[in-house]
Amino acid sequence: MLLSSLGEFGLIDRIRNRFGGRRRAKGLVIGMGDDAFAARLSVGHLLVSTNDILIENTHFRRDWISPFDLGYKAMAVNLSDLAAMGKCKPLYALIGLGLPEDTTVDYVDKLYTGMNKIGGYFGLKIVGGDTVLSTKGVVISVTLIGEAMQEHLLTRAGAQLGDKIYVTGTLGDSAGGLYLLQKGIRQGRGYIDCLLSRHRLPEPRLSLAARLTATRQVTSMIDSSDGLNVSLRLIAEASGVGARIDIEKVPVSRALRQLANKFKDADPLDFSITGGEDYELVFTAPPSAAKKLSRMAGITAIGTITAGRHVDYYLNGTPKKITTGGYRHF
Repeated sequence: MLLSSLGEFGLIDRIRNRFGGRRRAKGLVIGMGDDAFAARLSVGHLLVSTNDILIENTHFRRDWISPFDLGYKAMAVNLSDLAAMGKCKPLYALIGLGLPEDTTVDYVDKLYTGMNKIGGYFGLKIVGGDTVLSTKGVVISVTLIGEAMQEHLLTRAGAQLGDKIYVTGTLGDSAGGLYLLQKGIRQGRGYIDCLLSRHRLPEPRLSLAARLTATRQVTSMIDSSDGLNVSLRLIAEASGVGARIDIEKVPVSRALRQLANKFKDADPLDFSITGGEDYELVFTAPPSAAKKLSRMAGITAIGTITAGRHVDYYLNGTPKKITTGGYRHF
C-alpha cells in the first residue's frame, strides 16, 4: 500500500496507534496527536536536547540499508549525542520525515519499528513530529529530549594540559562497513557481517557515559560521529589546548584488520582516524584517573593533551602527517 492511498492524516493515525503507545511515559502530559507534546521534567534536572538529520544519498542509500536498520540508526546517532554530554536520560523523540510519493506504508512501519526498537532499550518515547512530501528522496530528522543534573553534564571544553586522551570501543569499523558497501558487498559472514553491522546498527554509549561521569574525573567528552581527527580538533578548539596522539595505541578491531588483509586499498589507519560514524566516545581525564579508568572494559588511552591548538600524530615515536580531516558536509 502506498502512502498516497492512506493519506497524511491516515498515516499520522497509524503511527500514533502503532508507536504512540497506550501507556503514558513518565512525565508526559500531552502525547502524540496534538499540535505539540507537553511533559513535566524532574525537579532539579536540566533539559538536554539534540537533533540530527539523515538524507538519502548523503548519509545513506536505500539499496544499502533496510528501513528497520535505517530507523534504528537514525535514533542511535541522536542517542550518541546525548551520551557525549555525560549522564543524560533520554525521554522523548520528535520524528520529522520527508518521504517520496511512491513510499509504501510498510517502509514507514519498518522505519518506526527500528526507531522504536532502540528507543525502547533506553526508555525513550516517540511523542510526535511531522511528515511531508519529499521530491528528492527520504529525509529523517530526529529531535531527542532528555534530562540531566547540571553536575552530570560534560562538554567539549574542559580538557587540561597533561590530561590523558581516551576512546571507547574500536575505531574505523563503520568506515570499513561503508567501504564494503561501496565495493558492492551487501552481506557476508565473519568480518564482513561485523563491519556492515557496525555501519548500519551503531550502539550509542549511554551506559558507559553514565559510568564515566560517575567517576567525576572526565574533563571533556565528545562522540566520534565525524571521525577521531575531527573530534580531537573540536575538543582542542573548545578547550584551548592541543593533543598528541600515538597512532599505534588507537584500538582497531580484528574485523578491520581482516578487511585490510583482504583488500590492499583498505587502510585501517585512515579508517580509524578519519572515518566517521563509529559513535564511540572520545574523552579526557587527568593522569590520576588512569588506574580507575583501567578497570573499565572497552576504554583505551591513545594520547595526551598538550599546549597549543594543534593535533599531532606519532607512529611509534615518528611524526605522522594526517592530511584528511574527517567528513564535512560543506
